[in-house]
Amino acid sequence: MVAGSSYIPKLNAEKPLGEDASFICKQVIGVADGVGGWAKKGIDSGVYSRELMKNAELAIQKQSSITTIDLMKVLNEAFSNTKAKGSSTACILSLSDDSLHAVNVGDSGFVVIRDGIIVYKSKVQQSRFNCPFQLGNGSSSDDPSVAEKISVPVIAGDVIVLGTDGLFDNVHDFELEAIVNSGVESWESDVPETLAWRIAQYALDNAKNTEVYTPFTRECFKAGVVRNGGKYDDITVIVANIWPL
Repeated sequence: MVAGSSYIPKLNAEKPLGEDASFICKQVIGVADGVGGWAKKGIDSGVYSRELMKNAELAIQKQSSITTIDLMKVLNEAFSNTKAKGSSTACILSLSDDSLHAVNVGDSGFVVIRDGIIVYKSKVQQSRFNCPFQLGNGSSSDDPSVAEKISVPVIAGDVIVLGTDGLFDNVHDFELEAIVNSGVESWESDVPETLAWRIAQYALDNAKNTEVYTPFTRECFKAGVVRNGGKYDDITVIVANIWPL
């Protein structure tokens, strides 16, 4: 698995680094999205998400096996060692034994694209509309026991797109398929960070568009909320290509 990433933080003078975080380590990739509601209490949850991902990376490096990473152990250790205030979603993936393994908490997630079509998409975990499950030290936050454990068979040529809700709230599945297909045809998939950048830029354009019909528009409608356009947010995208052994 060869991976590359792109990150576009939402412009905010008080939080110049945004609230997303990510890592690529060995055959493991991960993203986290700090929950913005903490800003009302003067807390930058981006500090929490960055510490969580850093601790996840450290936990991976401590495991002796390169090919078989215990993701629940990684998530538990990262959670236990993260002391910052705030809370965050988290999605961590690894490749082993011809399968993609994942642990997911909240509304970050991933898709598997094969021959131009999404063959798997992770589910959103939320207690109610726009309120995702979230790891944190607060009394109302969740712990890793809520994580969904996922295993998906993959083959050479599959493209994995992992991202925060800044991606999935603003880009429909058919749009994501079209961007990835265009990247494969132009050989951009050989440079995952280039394709990740293209996807992130597309998501940003939709996020700033007040007229476009986005996945977030659709979910607002389902929740009885009248709202047009995209959702301006931090956007993290990791693209990973599955190569033959």
